[in-house]
Amino acid sequence: MRNNTSKDAMLRCPFCDSPIGSPEDITTKFGNTFSGGRCGCGAVFVYDGSGHSLGEAYVDGLAYACGGDWDKAWGLVPDEDYEIIELSADTRRNKFLTARRGSKSTYLFIRLKDENKPENPAPPDSNT
Repeated sequence: MRNNTSKDAMLRCPFCDSPIGSPEDITTKFGNTFSGGRCGCGAVFVYDGSGHSLGEAYVDGLAYACGGDWDKAWGLVPDEDYEIIELSADTRRNKFLTARRGSKSTYLFIRLKDENKPENPAPPDSNT
C-alpha cells in the first residue's frame, strides 16, 4: 500500500517546492480571462490546457506578475528582471515534467527578481 502524503497529492512550484492550487479564472483589466494562480514565494503561474496559446499565456502571466501594470511588464527583460519556467503537468502522477513542443497541460511559471533588494547592502549611516 502506497503512503499518499499531501506532498504527493499536489503539483508544486518549481521555484520553492510549495504546493500550488488549481488554476483559477483570472480576468485582466482589459477583460481577457486566463487560467492561473500565485504561489506564496511570489511566483505566478499561467495554465494553457491546449499547449497552443503559450505566447498569450506568457504575456498574461507577465502582466499578472506585475500586478496588472502592462507598462512595467513590457519593459522587463527575461533572465535579467524575471525568471520563467515552462513545464508540462502529468496530472495522473501529480508532478511536472519538462515541457515538449506541443505538450498539453502546459504551465508557465514566472517570478520577478527582487529589484529592491541590494546584493550587498550599504552599512548604516553613522552620521545620525
